[in-house]
Amino acid sequence: MLSDLAFLKEFRQIVMRRAASMNLVDTMAFVAEVAERLEEDPAFGEYVPVEYSGQGTKGKQFRIHGFTTLDESDGTVGLIIGKWKDEEELETLTSSTVKQLSGWLESFIFESIEANLEERIAEANPAYELASILHAPGGKISRIRLHILSNQPLSQKFKEELFGHVAGIPVERHVWDLARLKAIYESSREREAVEISLADFDSNGIPCIQASSSDKLTSYLCVIEGRLLADLFERFGSRLLEGNVRSFLGMKGGVNKGIRSTIQDVPSLFFAYNNGIAATAASVVVEEVDGRNVITGLVDFQIVNGGQTTASVLNARKKDRLPLTGVTVQMKLTEVNPEDAHDLIPKIAQFANTQNKVAVADFFANHPFHVKMEEISRRLQVPAKASARVQSKWFYERSRGQFQNERLYLSKSKKDAFDLEYPGAQVINKTELAKYDSTWREKPHWVSLGAQKNFTKFAAQFSSSHADVSESDYWTSISPNFGDTYYQHIVAMAILWKQAEGVVSDGRGVWYEGDYRPQIVSYSLALMLQYCRSRGKELDLGRVWSQQGIDNSLEKCIRECAIAVQKAILNPPTGMTNVGEWSKKESCWERVRQIAIANPAVLEKWLVSQELFRKAKSEGRKQGAQDDGIALQKEVLDLVTAGYWKAVLDWSKVDDYLTGPDRNLVTKASTVQGFTRINAERDWRRLLEIRKFCEEEGFRHTPN
Repeated sequence: MLSDLAFLKEFRQIVMRRAASMNLVDTMAFVAEVAERLEEDPAFGEYVPVEYSGQGTKGKQFRIHGFTTLDESDGTVGLIIGKWKDEEELETLTSSTVKQLSGWLESFIFESIEANLEERIAEANPAYELASILHAPGGKISRIRLHILSNQPLSQKFKEELFGHVAGIPVERHVWDLARLKAIYESSREREAVEISLADFDSNGIPCIQASSSDKLTSYLCVIEGRLLADLFERFGSRLLEGNVRSFLGMKGGVNKGIRSTIQDVPSLFFAYNNGIAATAASVVVEEVDGRNVITGLVDFQIVNGGQTTASVLNARKKDRLPLTGVTVQMKLTEVNPEDAHDLIPKIAQFANTQNKVAVADFFANHPFHVKMEEISRRLQVPAKASARVQSKWFYERSRGQFQNERLYLSKSKKDAFDLEYPGAQVINKTELAKYDSTWREKPHWVSLGAQKNFTKFAAQFSSSHADVSESDYWTSISPNFGDTYYQHIVAMAILWKQAEGVVSDGRGVWYEGDYRPQIVSYSLALMLQYCRSRGKELDLGRVWSQQGIDNSLEKCIRECAIAVQKAILNPPTGMTNVGEWSKKESCWERVRQIAIANPAVLEKWLVSQELFRKAKSEGRKQGAQDDGIALQKEVLDLVTAGYWKAVLDWSKVDDYLTGPDRNLVTKASTVQGFTRINAERDWRRLLEIRKFCEEEGFRHTPN
């Protein structure tokens, strides 16, 4: 573990690298860095950058550095402000500073709700979007979170409290100081655990029966009162919803009509009519009360299935004012050992949601696509340059913070070597990859939806659309499309994106009005790609990869596109004032794609015929298929050398499950000599299917 001072110095370098690579001032780079790390924490959400300050109607100052979009599952929105100290010495974040920062955010809320602040903000500024959300009629917002970010340790004298209300809306405050950030960066988990004492909610506990137990998990069958479930969700909101479920199931938070009518007319039958919820916890406190076992405490309680039920029960009470007397909900609760949580909880969530047609890719960083991108990124070197002593690589992050975590505890010499191999500017995470892919496919309006919603749309291409084709078989069929050539094209798109960001930022004070940079970048690149294709050409991404950059002519074309795109985005059609919402619509893209490229001649030397481009993709697919076969063979061979197949033959239940050809195949694979006679890819795949089947039936292998 690093000391606080050592972490502060390392964290300062992280922010400096981000500021340089993203063309941001230090404070906004700091806020963006922390917001990206916290984005999957249910207490946080999807970050929208904002730089806005002013003075309210009563003379009070306000300032804001960003917000988190409205979470439709629980009606929460967050306001963000950063306090960045560009120092390598520890300096206390005082209670008075926290109070000042909170006050600035409170003033923004008050002015938005009570004084029509959006009427005083230019519609081109994202602050207008936030002010409009806060002022919107209909009571969509149930709770506001204030996020105060600082790279200094919070004073020990500071005492947190439930924050109260601003303009009639409940407000809670989260101070993310150095110690809290250090704990998150050092943790493999991507969110902070919620600790619940049910006594705090006037509950004697949740009746339960232990259903099963192993060394990794314990499962309980429970009955939870509707009132208690609503209380928990009202207090903690979507922090109780397993992050990926919240992001990808697209909950709207409305009351299901069936749930409402049951609660209203026959509450005693709710238990019988409703499928209930599935949940996990890192720790469960079970006590005996009045002769029965009840759960009295929970740590890291997460609902992995039944989020719609949970939100609907609360909304029935809150919006329809229905009493929850007599309403009970069945719950399957699984206590998972913390060391196994990273692997098991996603699987529990996946299988608990099988009735929802949600692609496995929507949920998990361990989908084979992400695993494959990671593997390619660790071996694929960028083309050699005469001035470079070491050939570097682009690092693919398939889990949040993976890049920083891998370098954080290295010695100085190893860290220097790591930085040469994987420069900080050459990192792509999975939501960024989705952003580049969508832009390449001319879907800038998807990118404008935000990282998580765009990722959902991107992930759909990995989901089988035919009931008789399994997700595994579908991935096998498309996997060759996503090999080295695909990754090189994604890196090329990353290079174009970063260059375009620089072009736009350099236009500040000249033509760039200072907001909606991601939308301008995505639309500009998509416009350029669309122009190339309209002429039967493709942008030569292979050349961008080979050169690891672009020249002044292509940069000039990006600038001209960006200027025209900004004008189209910042001028929504009559009747629409919200620029952020306008950029999310396909009609916005339809307008932008009509823009004529101002000086198309500069693009000529960056174009390649579609025939050559398709040929390169075809060659890439062939190579991808070959690489997949080699990887498959190696995976099975590793099991051979580990004694896995020999152990299967020694398994007491082998005769019950393996007969005929499958038994013969495993027998061959039980020795290296026998494995050399297995040459068909279908047989290697069958061996892995046998492995999965045997493990589902209880087989376990512990290598010597």
